[in-house]
Amino acid sequence: MKILMFNNEFPPLGGGTGTVNFELFNSFKNFPELKIDLITSAAGKKKETEQFSENIKIYKYPVGKKNIHHASNLELIKYTFKASFAGFKLHKKEHYDFVFVWASVPASFPALILKIFKKIPFLIRISGPDIPGYEKRYNTVYKIISPFIKFAWKKAEIIITKCKAEKELVLGINPKLKIKTIFNGVDTEKFCFEKKTDNQKLTLVCSARLIKHKGQYILIEAISNLKKQGIVLYANLVGEGDEKDAYIKYAKEKDVPEQIFFSGYVPREIIVKEYQKADLFVLPSYNECMSNALLEAMACGLPVIVTDVGGTEELVDKKNGFIFKPGDVNALTDILMNIHQNKEKNNILGQNSRKKAETFNWNHIANEYLKLFNDLNH
Repeated sequence: MKILMFNNEFPPLGGGTGTVNFELFNSFKNFPELKIDLITSAAGKKKETEQFSENIKIYKYPVGKKNIHHASNLELIKYTFKASFAGFKLHKKEHYDFVFVWASVPASFPALILKIFKKIPFLIRISGPDIPGYEKRYNTVYKIISPFIKFAWKKAEIIITKCKAEKELVLGINPKLKIKTIFNGVDTEKFCFEKKTDNQKLTLVCSARLIKHKGQYILIEAISNLKKQGIVLYANLVGEGDEKDAYIKYAKEKDVPEQIFFSGYVPREIIVKEYQKADLFVLPSYNECMSNALLEAMACGLPVIVTDVGGTEELVDKKNGFIFKPGDVNALTDILMNIHQNKEKNNILGQNSRKKAETFNWNHIANEYLKLFNDLNH
């Protein structure tokens, strides 16, 4: 079965979508019945070719990358055209059975080209920002690109969503679409529990891009509220982003600069250590589908505190953590106080997190994709 994939980001570039792509490749390399070519962006100025495994090859095209964590509109446009020409050329040689699109924008465009001119079917794995209205910061852009997104969805053989909430959002836009929900996964061998030294300091970790909709402002304010009540907590903010300088300034304004540590970008090979050093995980996002970081923290045996958005209902309940409304700093403050006062319960919550994470092992998720590919190819 020959598959052509389009994804404008692949590690070290990008965020969650690239991470999922990478992790699935680690499982797909064990499926000899699959032959996969991926067209993605290069980090440098030259075209690169990587033989990921015997059955997976990656073609990386330069798009003028300025930042490894996010893509500019110009970079997305460059990728769109380069991927379209490259995909057309590769298909003449390989004769693919179908195309897999990682995120509607920009990867749907080259897939549509092959669909229109070569009759190659394609499927789309949705990324949260693909959904018109999902993020307020994209409202202006959505007005321009939403007709294209809806057209691409209509032409796709199937749409893949990551959680129930994402599926409902997509069906709210077009109830006639054929949708399959396949959750994200986690490497439960790499991300695992490690016994901590006896430390009186309660430390939480938040692994996410430092941007407004991830909600780190709320976390900083909650830690400040607790300090005023004589409770000292420490937070490790892992990641980079446009709001980093603003967050550093805000921590000073809230009189907690010594309690907020900014780790910056941490390579995936060693990020597990950031979870293992922490006592709990917090993700105060305003929008989230199914967070890779949340799954990783759970696999490391951490109690988790998340907002009531996206796929959190599939991952978090009273047995392994806490859920609060986005932006509710008082609720987050109360939860953190509760955890501080009942530290003995943290171990039980963490053990339950680990048990739940084990059901989201990447090998299991990869087999769900393989079944879908077989169904599509027959």
